[in-house]
Amino acid sequence: MRAGSEPRQAIVGAIVGFVYGSNLAYLSFLAMGAGHGSFFPFLLSSAPLGVFGFFGDFGFNAIVVGGAPAVWAMFGALVAPSSRAKWLRLTQVLVLSHYASGLALVAGTTGLGEFARLERMGRTAPELIVLWAAVYLVGQIALWWRISRPCSGS
Repeated sequence: MRAGSEPRQAIVGAIVGFVYGSNLAYLSFLAMGAGHGSFFPFLLSSAPLGVFGFFGDFGFNAIVVGGAPAVWAMFGALVAPSSRAKWLRLTQVLVLSHYASGLALVAGTTGLGEFARLERMGRTAPELIVLWAAVYLVGQIALWWRISRPCSGS
């Protein structure tokens, strides 16, 4: 590997992650439907930062400004040059923390009627939820494909 190729890979990975996160944020924002839709895709796409949504307007603004694009840019920057075992393990732990905080968000929004909103939205605009879920799942498959490959370094 040439000197300087890892930083370049990290930058490219961050850009790819940012684009992926921006697409998730855009679809999630549409799913919110001006407050009449579901916040579930928006919070899940930006987990663990989605937890800030429980802290009123400040938290919601923090998610909008730094949410999904920032989270996925970070994952992209970590995954791209992850040829060393310790970086792969760190990335896997961080992705698992994304899932754990996503589950915490699901548990936290149950009492708020978020599932009823998601179900109602599934009846009125199912293609939007399906599109968001498809984009999210394709990204997760690509992420795990990349971080589950055997590495050569330590």
